[in-house]
This record gives sequence, structure tokens and C-alpha cells, in this order.
Amino acid sequence: MNARQRGSDEMVIVGLGLCTPLGLTARTTQAEMAAGTVRFFETDVLDSTGEPVRASVLRLLEPSLSRSERMVPLAVTALQEALKDVDPPGVAELPLLLALPEPGSGAPFDLKAVREELNRAAAPVRLKVSRDALFHEGRAGFFRALAEATQLLKSRRAPWVLVGGVDSMCDRQSLAHHAQTGRTLGPGMPDGILPGEGAGFILLTSAEFSRQGRLKSRGRVLGCALSHEPHSFLQHKPNMAEGLTNAFRQLRLHPLTGARRVDHILSCQTGETFWAQEFNYAYLRNAALMPEPLTMSQIAESLGDAGAAAGAIQLGSALHLLGRLEKVSEEPVRILVYGCADAGQVGTCIIEGDT
Repeated sequence: MNARQRGSDEMVIVGLGLCTPLGLTARTTQAEMAAGTVRFFETDVLDSTGEPVRASVLRLLEPSLSRSERMVPLAVTALQEALKDVDPPGVAELPLLLALPEPGSGAPFDLKAVREELNRAAAPVRLKVSRDALFHEGRAGFFRALAEATQLLKSRRAPWVLVGGVDSMCDRQSLAHHAQTGRTLGPGMPDGILPGEGAGFILLTSAEFSRQGRLKSRGRVLGCALSHEPHSFLQHKPNMAEGLTNAFRQLRLHPLTGARRVDHILSCQTGETFWAQEFNYAYLRNAALMPEPLTMSQIAESLGDAGAAAGAIQLGSALHLLGRLEKVSEEPVRILVYGCADAGQVGTCIIEGDT
């Protein structure tokens, strides 16, 4: 593949918005994550041992709010930031592909309310959201949305695509659900999660359209890969990491990656033993793709389990990390981001800088 063909297939990120318990903007969230800041608080929900459940909570939101009422302001804040610096010329409609919570991951939420508020926040641009553009796949959903977005751009069915993810497991009903199922980290569960929340959006266009519009690139999506784990977390069977192994293999053989190693890995996982073992198996089977020496960061270290928002947040973190690593690299830096849902969906992508 020559340079011209390669450039025409790359997807350029021209807008970013994040809203998390670490900050209401991408810049703040990125800086706080890079600094290792954590904001885990005790909630008024008790686990099975009578201890308060700890969670990564945006304290500006009242504890009494429902899951939907927490997701809406998170999503609206991130969406408005993603669109504020880029004015898509002559665009009346903007396709939106959105990652949403997995079924059974907590309290139900009002999808209609989320969509209506996002449309109001995007005005005067109208968001075009079809049923096929909503991915209820938790941590893997953002990567599924990103893969669909790249196909839209490559086929020239749209010059711009908005991709996002939003989730909250910090409402009382969701916190109680995780506590009752023994999933929350605490004295009685040393291998559990810290529930989190957040939202993130990126605005994508093709490399060709970016050059024509003289838009500033924040980074490029070289490739996405999707797979499925037949022995998922929910099945309580030994995980042989078939899904993640396959997704990493697809990236390793992708025509745009050129068989180069990535410089860092960002995981959307929770830190539970299941996910650590899964990564170890997949890493060893795809060692030629991995950083040498291995360097890796988990979102759980800063934000707990951010669910469907994790992919977008980690991609935002990747863009920040690109800038830092490019100062000491002679070639474009590459970062691999991946996420696996409890039900078995797997998603990955590689982001590259512009150096």
C-alpha cells in the first residue's frame, strides 16, 4: 500500500470532549489521569458486609439522581466540548454512533431522554441516530461504534461522524445491584470493581477531508478490530482469551499498521483477575505487536469501571499521551486501546500521532 492509499484510508480525529469525575473537560480529565489523580468516594449504599460501597463519582451530581439523570449531563457536557472547536461547514445532519451500557449492568435508563438531550445540545446541527447506531455493549461498544464510523467515512456516505460513549453505575440502584451481586471491591470482595461514570465524544473525518478543510488533527485511527469471547466473564468458565487474541491478531495484520509495534497500551478493563489473565494470554500470542518493554495503563486506576464510557475516555487519554511520547520519538507514536464487555464483545483500535 503506497502512502497516498494509506492516507486516504486513515480516519482523523478533529474534535474531542470528555466529562468525568476527574474533570468536566477533556484537558482536565487528560491531565488528571496522566498525573495519577483518583477521586473515589464512599457512597451511602452498603455492601454485604455493611461497608459503604466506594465509587468514582462526579460530586456535582446529586446522589439521589437516577442512572438516566446522571448520564444526560455527562453526555451533554462532553458532546458540546467535542463540537465547540469545529464547525462542520454546511452540515445539517451529523451521524452519531453511541456506545451505551450493557444489559444487566445496573439500573435501567431512559434512552429516549438521552437522545433528546443530546439533540438539543448539538443544535443547530441535527444528530442522525438510527437504531443500528446504538451499541449496548459496555466497554466494547465504543470500538464497535468507531469501526462503523470508519466504514461510513470510507464509503463517503458522510464527511463527518460523531462517535461517543456514556455510562453511569453510580446511581443508588446500580450501586446496590453491584453490591448485591458481590461485584464491588471491599473487605468481602478483594477482586471486585469500583463503579464509575463518565462520557466522551470524538468527531471524525477522513484524512482527505481534513486536508481540504485545513483542520487540525488530534490523531489518526489506523485500524479497528472486533471479536467475541466464547467464554465470557458472565459464563463463569475458564477464559482462554480467544476473542482478545483474535482482535489483537487482526490489528497486527492490518494493512495500515505495517507490522510495527505499538508504543503503549490503554485498557478499558476493571483490574479484576479475569481480565488480567485474559490480557496475558492474548499478549503472549501477539508479542510482535506489543510494546517492548511492555507499558500499559488501565482506566480503573483513575476512574474505576466506566462501562460504556471507558473506550471514549481512554481514546482521549491516548491522544494526550501521544503528545508526551512524540517529544522523545523519531517516528509517529502508536497507542493500542482495547475494551472487553462482560458478555464477551471485544473491541480494539490503534491510534497514531502526526509526528
